[in-house]
Amino acid sequence: MATTPYRGLFRRFDWVLLGATLLLVAIGVATLFSITLNVEQPHIEKFYRQLLSFGIGLVVLVIAASIDFRKVRSYAWVLYGIGLGTLSAVLIVGTTHRGTTGWFSLLGSTFQPVELMKVLLVVALARYLSDHADEGASWKVIGFSAGIIAVPTALVMLQPDLGSAMLLVGLWLGMLLFLRMPFRRFAILILGMAVIASIGWFGLHSYQQKRIMTFLNPSSDPLRSGYNVHQSIVAIGSGKLFGRGLGLGTQSQLNFLPTQDTDFIFAVIAEELGFFGVLVLLSLFSAFLSRLVRGMRLNRDIFGNLLLAGTMILFTFEIFLNIGGNIGLLPLTGIPLPFLSYGGSALVCSLLAVGLSMSVISRSASH
Repeated sequence: MATTPYRGLFRRFDWVLLGATLLLVAIGVATLFSITLNVEQPHIEKFYRQLLSFGIGLVVLVIAASIDFRKVRSYAWVLYGIGLGTLSAVLIVGTTHRGTTGWFSLLGSTFQPVELMKVLLVVALARYLSDHADEGASWKVIGFSAGIIAVPTALVMLQPDLGSAMLLVGLWLGMLLFLRMPFRRFAILILGMAVIASIGWFGLHSYQQKRIMTFLNPSSDPLRSGYNVHQSIVAIGSGKLFGRGLGLGTQSQLNFLPTQDTDFIFAVIAEELGFFGVLVLLSLFSAFLSRLVRGMRLNRDIFGNLLLAGTMILFTFEIFLNIGGNIGLLPLTGIPLPFLSYGGSALVCSLLAVGLSMSVISRSASH
């Protein structure tokens, strides 16, 4: 009987990684649906749009996993240029939402190019750092890689999108650490960035400064700048052990909790499913990230390892920034919770990153 050329490849898929991903998406879709259950004017179209985005993202995942990641390496700079092109174009023809010009709008659908740039930047940094792996984390490598990250970060700040800019810089620092940077050099780098950040404070918009000040003291203005964090903490606490049930969360259903389908979807899950629901969610994230680490241990290709490392760092930062903002331990950055927050761009691009990771894992020399 004839076999397809990809049959052996699919057999080597990391099904645990894929299963954790699909379960996380399922929880996110179910939560989005629950938000509309008891409101007077349900916005069920968001639920259907997320399902459509998931369908598209699943196709993207399979295609990315089927492509040899070493071929992706060959086109890293082309992909990087495409990412920069979309970030530049959105500043000219993009639409503005809540003060940020970061979306393309066409035929009733929107696309946020910074979500694609996150994945393409992982590819570009993995390419550059793998090309210079023998040099380690030298000042030359640090400087050139800083140039790679500086351009998209500047374009994102012009939108302005402080949260995504912070994420891109964090991604760069995290990937540099995989080159075993000496502690003294890392300390100097962090000190220099702290000085730049202090100077950059004066260039931030007032609402961005308020978010950071709210992080330092969330209770200072609970009815204005601290309102979102306060309501999120109330929602999380009200879930207790087993939650109020899907569609029965008072904070989300009565709209005390703002942007519950994006920034604060974790708070909705905690309120409706309780501590045990959150425990399941965190367990799935842990399983997901641990499979990326396992893939790095099995793989022998430097570019592939850096690709997995960058993906792990990207998702880890997004998880910690979103959940940390929900519980008041970190500033609110507007970073979506991977696979769960409403947003087609974020979901499709996250599934693209998973597909690229599966391409590396399935072709590991140790399989």
